Amino acid sequence: MTVIATNQGTQIAYSSEANASGVYTIPFLPVGTYVVTAEMTGFKKAVTNPIKLEVDQTARLDIKLELGQISDIVSVTGVAPILQTETTTVGNVITGNTTTSLPLNGRNFQQLTLLVPGTINPNPAGFNGVGQGTQGRPYVNGNREQSNAFLLDGVSVDETIDNRIGYKPSVDAIAEFRVETSNSSAEFGNVTGATVNATLKSGTNDFHGNAFEFIRNDALDAQTWANNRSGVTTKPKLRQNIFGGTLGGPIKKEKLFFFIDYQGTAQRTGGGSSIRVAPAEWRNGDLSSLGTAIRDPRTCTNPRDATTCSNFAGGIIPANRIVNPVAKALFADTTLYPLPSRIDSTNKTGILDVVTAAQIDGHQFDAKLDWRASNKDNLSGRYSFGTYEGVGSQGSLRVNPTQLSFSRPQNAVINWVRTLRSSLINEARVGFNRAVFITDNVYDWGGIGDANTKFGIPGGQAHAGLSAVSLGSGLSGVGGSGSNENNVPNIFHYGDNLAWLRGRHSFKMGGQWQRYQQNRYYAGNNGIIGLFTYGTQYTGVGFADFLLDQLSGKGLGGASGTNKGKWGHRQNRIGLFFQDDFKLRSNLTLNLGMRWEYTSPVYEVLDRQANFALFSGQELFAGKDGNSRALYEPFRKGFEPRIGFAWTPHMLDKLVVRA
Repeated sequence: MTVIATNQGTQIAYSSEANASGVYTIPFLPVGTYVVTAEMTGFKKAVTNPIKLEVDQTARLDIKLELGQISDIVSVTGVAPILQTETTTVGNVITGNTTTSLPLNGRNFQQLTLLVPGTINPNPAGFNGVGQGTQGRPYVNGNREQSNAFLLDGVSVDETIDNRIGYKPSVDAIAEFRVETSNSSAEFGNVTGATVNATLKSGTNDFHGNAFEFIRNDALDAQTWANNRSGVTTKPKLRQNIFGGTLGGPIKKEKLFFFIDYQGTAQRTGGGSSIRVAPAEWRNGDLSSLGTAIRDPRTCTNPRDATTCSNFAGGIIPANRIVNPVAKALFADTTLYPLPSRIDSTNKTGILDVVTAAQIDGHQFDAKLDWRASNKDNLSGRYSFGTYEGVGSQGSLRVNPTQLSFSRPQNAVINWVRTLRSSLINEARVGFNRAVFITDNVYDWGGIGDANTKFGIPGGQAHAGLSAVSLGSGLSGVGGSGSNENNVPNIFHYGDNLAWLRGRHSFKMGGQWQRYQQNRYYAGNNGIIGLFTYGTQYTGVGFADFLLDQLSGKGLGGASGTNKGKWGHRQNRIGLFFQDDFKLRSNLTLNLGMRWEYTSPVYEVLDRQANFALFSGQELFAGKDGNSRALYEPFRKGFEPRIGFAWTPHMLDKLVVRA
């Protein structure tokens, strides 16, 4: 029996031969709507109604042939593989209609992953921004958000160090995407969370396209709750335009098709807000308005016991005891640290109205070709590119830095499906992904230069600005630590899958190889120019600890251009798999699979790694004295078996039991 599935958009037909058991399979079909025909000498030809095939779906269609002439046609209506009767994979498909119909603040497709059972995120606002900095991702079945894999047309779009999403396609360009949350087949691995596999739209025999613009403007917004509470009359600024379009169609009908899309983003934010600054009397040591006893740490007979300390009389710290050089320099120049315009009666802090400004500009596009090279060969290729630039042009204070950000992701894939014979089909895929995250979190917009020396902080600095200094007692901090990064990881991908139908067995086997190049500078959590924190452990009042320079903590990260902060890691990730979907009975399918994964030890390109021997304490250097470049042994026993079944009880064709 010959079974043919014809794509209704392109009119390209994909055929297969049913075996003696009446079992057939047509693997590696692109998503789309298909009409399936079945014919055999001595039987009438059967034709189904149009059937929607989703990404990574195994759709079961049981077609009964009637005796008669092959020229006779029997229309089979009401056929729709609504239930998943062939696999145990747990997941959901988010259709292209859903992605474009639901309102998405920021137009980030990954927000829709929260529609899938088993997903959650404690910070939904993390999905709402624009640009590559918006990195909200789902927590799936208790796994961290870094545990997911995001794929586009089968190729990773991940940033492989913090596992962020390196490239996010336009919502209007996505045909659909599938979120597999558990029980994936042996074909998928490499992560413990979800696999989010998106498919870009393709061209058809007809031209289709759209144009769009989504506008947000503060003229349509109410004042924020925070501004109302602080008495700020100016609303925050928001001018946001996301615009673009898509176009797809034939280059040569039923043979060669194209699809292109573009999305632009322009956002202007900032406007009115407020910060908390020290009142004039606080700056002179008069903290009596707090109504709290302030300990004098010099008088403590036992520093660990507050009852052994005397208090400053009247809650006033004498001028000669204010020794913090940052406090002296900061309060001496009201152009750097202005006086408040009013006082918060609840905590006596000063309120200063400020105006900030920031902008993000972005452009991205996708271009895709699909080619029916022959009756046995189908090829497709896609290239995706994006660029986003952000700048904070004005901060709340001259001593408070803003951020510069830059991102230029790229992703490409070539896919080739070759029919070797009706029961043997091979799919080969090569791809490349580059994620770019470059940020300067201490952009000196106010032009204060190397302020640490001016403020009495010794030791020099690798970047302009003022180190982050906390003031305590509900006041806004000043300066910034500068957790800067220059992160440009690459992934080179090769995969090959072979599908083979033999009797009641549907075999699928193959593997993937991914080469990771992780090129990164990161200043560390303490930042490129560092931080100083003040608590309450010395005086009982945070701002008093600051005035007395009773430091509770400090830190300094690595400087760019030194071995402390810049590295290049390399790694191979290899996965081999074998899957057998065995149709034990017409209503019972066993899913049997084995996956082997090998994650090679990570080494640094210039061997700038070291470790310590666990028992002797000897320092070990990469690639020296017989040590490996990675300084640890590889693990080669990463076997991951898959066992499951899907059973449809007789007389209950609307019920499927999967385990």
